[in-house]
Amino acid sequence: MRDMFVPPYDNAGAGAPLLMLQVTFFRCGGVALGTAMHHFVIDGRSAFHFIQTWASIARGDASATVAPSLDRTPLCARSPPAVHFDHSREYRLTAPASTDPPAAGGVKPSSEYASAILRVTGAQAAALRARAGAPRVSTFRALVAHVWRCACAARSLAPDAESRLYTMIDMRARLSPPLPDAYFGNAVVRTSVSARVGDLLSGPLGFAARRLRAATGQGDEYARSVVDYLETADMGALPSSGLPGTDLRVISWMGMPSHDADFGWGEPALLAPALMFYPGFVYLMSCPGKGGDVAVAVSLEPDRLARFRELFFEEMAAME
Repeated sequence: MRDMFVPPYDNAGAGAPLLMLQVTFFRCGGVALGTAMHHFVIDGRSAFHFIQTWASIARGDASATVAPSLDRTPLCARSPPAVHFDHSREYRLTAPASTDPPAAGGVKPSSEYASAILRVTGAQAAALRARAGAPRVSTFRALVAHVWRCACAARSLAPDAESRLYTMIDMRARLSPPLPDAYFGNAVVRTSVSARVGDLLSGPLGFAARRLRAATGQGDEYARSVVDYLETADMGALPSSGLPGTDLRVISWMGMPSHDADFGWGEPALLAPALMFYPGFVYLMSCPGKGGDVAVAVSLEPDRLARFRELFFEEMAAME
């Protein structure tokens, strides 16, 4: 239903609008603001910067705005390009076919999905971190490790199947020299890591968290390699959807000013992705307040979501 509140579009490829907005007024007096922004030119942090600035101006507080940094030269490709990593999995040029057979014990790729937003309290997140090996494990890695294990179990994947988890890293602070905090553009890179399902489910939560370290510990050279790789790739051929039924794609909005969109009526009552695109898509979002709560938006195959929800909360209840 959330997709009713964003502008529809036919194609996100070359020539598509960079920004579309939709405002929906409800009889109760509420308002929904739907945004569609093109990832070719903007990432999540820049998107929230834009909305935060817009809201500040709308409520007459332009002094609170932070000027964006529009200099794109720090992310230009090298000459000649120097690709030092294999980026073919993260930026594959062919989408998985819907007719592909499922992996051993896995789920056949599908565009049909059901979604839910699950709230994790700050205390539950702290318990997950402790179980995963805090203080060396972040809240992000602990939560994603938990989601990964629950998804494998809910999908009834075979122990010898490989599950791959894709995510994105904000490279602003990891580049040398680092980008300005207010850099306005797309400064995220895709990474991924895989593991045997049997190892994920039989091992401790810390095993999955340690595997995630391989996907989140990249630095300057990796980012430069991605830029050079994309310089030589056909961007129009990059698939926009589709994952094998064994895999997940995780996007983190944690730590972003997602609830600062005060247009003069107070902070938003709800912030959520309008579309989940396909099964296996996951968003992590900080909840308002100082309690450290996190909202986990997840999409899975319709017949797997209920079991995922059960496992998700059962595992956390066992830690209390």
